[in-house]
Amino acid sequence: MFDKIRDLLKPSGRSRQAPPADAYAVVDPFAGAGSESAPPRARPPDQIKGNIDHQGHFRALARNDEEVAKLCIDALAASRQKRTIAYGSDEVSGYLWGDSLLQVITVTKNGDVLTAYPSFSVGAPQPARITEIIECENGYEGQLQAYVDGGALTFFDTMYFARRNSYFPSQEARVLVAGIAYVMGRSRPAAEDDMLVRHEGGDVDDYVFRGAVRDTIEFSILGRKVRAVRTTARLSPDAKPLDLWICVTPAAGQERLSPGDRISGIVWLQGFIVP
Repeated sequence: MFDKIRDLLKPSGRSRQAPPADAYAVVDPFAGAGSESAPPRARPPDQIKGNIDHQGHFRALARNDEEVAKLCIDALAASRQKRTIAYGSDEVSGYLWGDSLLQVITVTKNGDVLTAYPSFSVGAPQPARITEIIECENGYEGQLQAYVDGGALTFFDTMYFARRNSYFPSQEARVLVAGIAYVMGRSRPAAEDDMLVRHEGGDVDDYVFRGAVRDTIEFSILGRKVRAVRTTARLSPDAKPLDLWICVTPAAGQERLSPGDRISGIVWLQGFIVP
């Protein structure tokens, strides 16, 4: 089974099904990757929290904990890009694996693996203002709260390991925010349609949403068909609609979705600051 996973990690060379290129944008979080020294820290984080368990996030790609562990090992071995940041005598590196819209980032410190997580970088960067910085105990993972289009949201920062020293509250930035679905399906119209609200039973970057399908993209990863769905949602009743791409794997939902369908679900919001 694991030999098959390893083979599937290799680029297939097959093209994915997609609408015209101008219908969506894929932003490379490792653009300009190389080696650099971190600047002095602008200010300490606002909060320190326990490390994040990404086992649930990897359910988008693997069926059980054993497969998750093996996938992370093989993704690191097959990574295609590397970005290294020197924090004094410590060397922190991020490794990016994947040739589809859904990828894996592995973070190491002085050669030891700190963490790994899925990354989905589809959408259009938009103006935002950072309002809070939450850092994990390992020091190189974090969540950012930002004010975007009339409302505040919190997302997991996939590039925190590289940019943590540059963040400070009230910082103006461009952010790309997308979602990976825990569960998604068709729904009936409701009064609270087109809303994105914090999931009370989850972490600060877990959200419940209701909206309508605007576009879909189909692609493959690990031999499975996956969909990227574009919807719009508001962060408050008076806010402008936020354009949001969500990755929907077979583990999250298997219904065939088309533009105009009403949908709802729970998503993990993630993103990064776009230089």
